[in-house]
Amino acid sequence: MSKIIEKIEFIYQFLNKPKTIGSIIPSSKYLSKKILSFVDFSKSGIVLLEYGAGTGPFTSEIVKYLKPIDQLIVIELNPKFATDLKEKFKNYKNVKIYEDCVANTKKILEKEGVKEVDYIISGIPFSSLPKDVTQDILISTESIMSNTTLFLTFQYSKFKKSTFEKYFKIIDITFVLQNIPSAYVFSMHKINHTD
Repeated sequence: MSKIIEKIEFIYQFLNKPKTIGSIIPSSKYLSKKILSFVDFSKSGIVLLEYGAGTGPFTSEIVKYLKPIDQLIVIELNPKFATDLKEKFKNYKNVKIYEDCVANTKKILEKEGVKEVDYIISGIPFSSLPKDVTQDILISTESIMSNTTLFLTFQYSKFKKSTFEKYFKIIDITFVLQNIPSAYVFSMHKINHTD
């Protein structure tokens, strides 16, 4: 699929379901690079989980760095996006695309035989979701994280910072100007309750 067709499809999906898409155009390469700057691709056998991949701007960058032993599991709720992602990444044996809700992440990981996730990358627009849905996603995310798992998400404001702090220790917040709209990248660990 060409970049122009991909952007038109993204706009169409946004207009149909603005609360679940979050932006009128896909994330920029600058935002993708910033998010992925937190991932240590030199480590062998890493497991990445991606929530809300949309048209796949992060996915497309991630697969450039994946080694055959690494694994990427993508969960996309939008049926059109999920179908397109399955087609786009069908030749990658270590990439699995699920058309599903992130509330089912634990079951998906069990199906894939994954015991520990190294990185969770989220494109979910938490600010536009109902409070209970956001809470369910964050509780589910926290439940699958180890003490070393890094949860990376971007938001268009710092509005959800206090919500994130209820579940995670924020390690870093970086502003990315070169995205429409501009975005904040949040890097977070699970709160270690033994500290």
